[in-house]
Amino acid sequence: MEWVQALTVIASLTAVIGIVANLLNKRIEDTNRRIDDLKDDIRELRQEIREIRQLLYKVFEAPHKEEK
Repeated sequence: MEWVQALTVIASLTAVIGIVANLLNKRIEDTNRRIDDLKDDIRELRQEIREIRQLLYKVFEAPHKEEK
């Protein structure tokens, strides 16, 4: 194998590895973005659950008996 062929093989492998790494990086960024969106959704749900719980406490709160 001549040195030109060896350089061609090395350059081709480098290009393929670069393309694969770039695609994986984009996929990882997309996954991280989706996880962040899910975290935001969970925070909103927790806040809504807190609000619902507070409303239920107010609705079902036992009325205080008046003292005579």
